[in-house]
Amino acid sequence: MSDVTTMRPYPRELEERLEHRGRQLLLRPIRPEDTSRHRQFLARVSARDLYTRFFSGVHEVPEPELAHFTHIDYDREMAFIAVAADGAGAGDILGVARACADRDLRTAEFAVLVRSDLKRQGLGRVLMEKLIRYCRGRGVGELRGNVLMENTAMLGLAHALGFRLRGTEQNVGEIVLDLRAAQTARDSGTGPVAGGGAPR
Repeated sequence: MSDVTTMRPYPRELEERLEHRGRQLLLRPIRPEDTSRHRQFLARVSARDLYTRFFSGVHEVPEPELAHFTHIDYDREMAFIAVAADGAGAGDILGVARACADRDLRTAEFAVLVRSDLKRQGLGRVLMEKLIRYCRGRGVGELRGNVLMENTAMLGLAHALGFRLRGTEQNVGEIVLDLRAAQTARDSGTGPVAGGGAPR
């Protein structure tokens, strides 16, 4: 972790507004003051979806862990949240995708979570594409994550974004996206790279 006195300030330039399924969204990095919003967001995630995210029977995330989720070192970590920007529920967090890189940026571990009532609407893909673009731009070599093999929705999304299954252990698979290889293919014009386009 960077020393607290030299931590990168909030990267406002990464904020992005877009329309998704007729709804105005703001995609932005998470901030420390989002703690209460993040608590409300998790309260609207089902126990089953929390299990597939944390691999344990979490019912309520402890306050210190909530603070950890929202107070991040932007040099090595990033968490993009999708925030409702209009209508009922404006300001609510609808989903989050985060990554934490090692010190030399060889690899970053990611996770994504969408509010349970908004699943299968493409929001997870929007967040993941934003995260992939960011990690590629930062020079991260590889994005990886662990997913339960029964979580077919996440495995399908990962496949669509170009991830490959590296291996499995005790019903948990490791999925990997080689960002440098993907960038090389994209730059050479050899074909579209999954996860590299604009959010849909």
